[in-house]
Amino acid sequence: MKLLLYFILCVWLSGLASGPALALRITEHRRVGAPPPTRLQKLELGLALATAPVQNPYDPAEITVGAEFTSPSGVVHRAVGFWYQDFRRCTTCAPFPRQSVTDTCTYCTTCPEDPRYLVPVPTRLPWRIRFAPPEAGRWSYRLLVRHLDSSTVSAPTYFTVAAADNPGFVRVHPNGRNFAFADGRIFFPLGMNVVNNGVEDRYTRLPYQDVRDGIRKIADNGGNFARLMLMPGQFSPEGSDGPAGRYDTRQNRAYDLDALVEQAARRRVYLQIALSSVTDISDNGEVGQAWERHPYRQRLGSDAPPIRFFTDSVSRQLFRQRIRYVVARWGYSPAIFGLEMMNEADLFGGSADNFWNPGNSARVGSWVREMIAYARTLAPQYLYTSSLGYAFSGDYPGPDGKPLYQAPELDFVQDHYYSSDLNVEHQRAYLARRAGVHFPGKPYQLAEFGLGIEKQCWYGSSNFTAPRYPPGVRYHDLIEMHNTLWSSAFNGSGGAALYWWANQVFGLCYGGQYHYFKPLQLFLAGSPIFSEDYEVLASACPGTAGPKDTPHTPTTPGNCVPVWAGGGPVKDTVSLEPGGAFTSDARLEVFALRSPARVLGWVHNRASYWYQLPHQAGSFTDTSCLLFNDNQPSTPDSIPSLVGQTVSLPGMARPGRYRLEFFSTYPFYALSAGGPVAQGGRITQFTTEVRTDAAGQLTFTVPPLRPLGRPPFAPDYGFRATWLPDEAPKPLGRPAAAKPAAGKPTVRKPATRPAVRKPAGR
Repeated sequence: MKLLLYFILCVWLSGLASGPALALRITEHRRVGAPPPTRLQKLELGLALATAPVQNPYDPAEITVGAEFTSPSGVVHRAVGFWYQDFRRCTTCAPFPRQSVTDTCTYCTTCPEDPRYLVPVPTRLPWRIRFAPPEAGRWSYRLLVRHLDSSTVSAPTYFTVAAADNPGFVRVHPNGRNFAFADGRIFFPLGMNVVNNGVEDRYTRLPYQDVRDGIRKIADNGGNFARLMLMPGQFSPEGSDGPAGRYDTRQNRAYDLDALVEQAARRRVYLQIALSSVTDISDNGEVGQAWERHPYRQRLGSDAPPIRFFTDSVSRQLFRQRIRYVVARWGYSPAIFGLEMMNEADLFGGSADNFWNPGNSARVGSWVREMIAYARTLAPQYLYTSSLGYAFSGDYPGPDGKPLYQAPELDFVQDHYYSSDLNVEHQRAYLARRAGVHFPGKPYQLAEFGLGIEKQCWYGSSNFTAPRYPPGVRYHDLIEMHNTLWSSAFNGSGGAALYWWANQVFGLCYGGQYHYFKPLQLFLAGSPIFSEDYEVLASACPGTAGPKDTPHTPTTPGNCVPVWAGGGPVKDTVSLEPGGAFTSDARLEVFALRSPARVLGWVHNRASYWYQLPHQAGSFTDTSCLLFNDNQPSTPDSIPSLVGQTVSLPGMARPGRYRLEFFSTYPFYALSAGGPVAQGGRITQFTTEVRTDAAGQLTFTVPPLRPLGRPPFAPDYGFRATWLPDEAPKPLGRPAAAKPAAGKPTVRKPATRPAVRKPAGR
């Protein structure tokens, strides 16, 4: 009896002690960080809760925190909360070390990090909710919390949002080919990848430092776009250092990404964020063996192939949880252009189990569509996509990537295409046109490009203006980046192509090739072409291959189409090559956009590409790379000058006069002989006026195309032709002044397009 009474007393006392603690309640909440927000700027709420012990604060099946915001117009917006750990960032840490004292090129990726870089500190309000109010005026919010079977709702809290000139989130333009802000203004992406190849098993400041510097340099030079990835070595919430679905060990990475998203918003640089990459789950010799360390695979078992990442129900739920956390933490920001589900999702497997095995492409496609559909329920304001690496290649049997890219869940489509071919700009124009035919209504983006050759031999090129660069800078040009930036702006793409090799562009031993953005930004600024009814023009691919072209199997005519596009009858053929522009010399190439009142484009001496400039290739220890590392030629004579050549554009909608202007495409290059260095701009001495002929064809002479070295001449120029209304009649009684004969353009018959033979099937 005594034992029974003692037991009852213990239970009663235990209830007194633990009962109030188990009752779910919000013990504190307030606005943290910035002062009251302006429209579309971050409002952050911090919460502290009294709950029973929470096993996993990242698992929405256990606990959810959120808020309902009611706008002045009565619209209710819901925001998801997330678990947050605060840090103190070191302000006295020494600069990140280099590989050695004499090294001018690379950071040290093996040196130990200063332990003070990010130090966790007590977090008084560990639950956070972020929201960017889209209206000015008086708002209210109430908090909603659920833990297991208990829930609570707070009383309304009121706050005021000030007006602000913010263009809003990016959408697909009504023309289906471009992007535009919510307020209707055109958004033309101009930037590059800012991916740092970090070290997965430990976190250093390198990923944060490199992306921060990349955003700053892109913005400083007229760019507005950056693509980054949440890979395990960088900002992924999951990695081999923690169990699946737990993000505790990676809160420092999330803290760094917080700062980067805020920086991007301040600098008006818009981020495309890949939520995962195939490098996280690959199991092959080409991409890597990361799958064996992946936390989902640890749960599935050692014999689970990578396709289980896409098909296993628990793995899919864990990835939806990752999406939820990413959207909760960063989904408030209009600086995020869009979310990409996985980078190059087709390259996960080896020969036994890969994307092209029966049914696998459909399984990957189903996963992508499911994840986008789920993300859209949380953040309908964003654009969504995914990417494939070789899924259109004739080198692989089975289905290609068309069904995935045609899925309505994807808002825009993208290619990754690396090539060292002479005709690479025509190949990339082919890709843009191909996307327009197969995926209408979806803007096209070349999301990765660079030189490509067997075994990843890389190139560093210089030009003929090396004295302008500081000592220690080995490479003064990335001509492959420069050329494709300009050709892609006028080949029908929704934005300029995104160069991949961030380490080259932002690296210590390169000449700051992020400066290439400024001339293109200056050229496009103020032009209404992307909001007009424009057509894509290009000169014909001449059908001659370069000395270091990638072998095309089967051979495509003159390597004018991508290496994988010349396969059997189900593959695309050269019929998708754009045309409509003609040049007097096949060595001259043109890419342009034409609307009824204007033409914007780029004219280029095809000989000005990486092989014709002084270049280096590596690895110097790999004999196959030595085939490309001839470092020849090395004089300006390798690029012949083109003088007096013409471009003809038949079928101009408006006959009559056009003001013709040419623009410099290079930074740190004068616009006149002996003039000051400029970052691009109009070359006044080349401005003239031309007129269409009786058949409506506009023909004009291109200024001399010469290697860099004697301004303002260059191997390529941007050009604008703008229609001018006819001059008003002269008043009676005043004789009209005779026009001088000099300067009248010579009209030549356009060059005929070379006959194209359809390649034989495989």
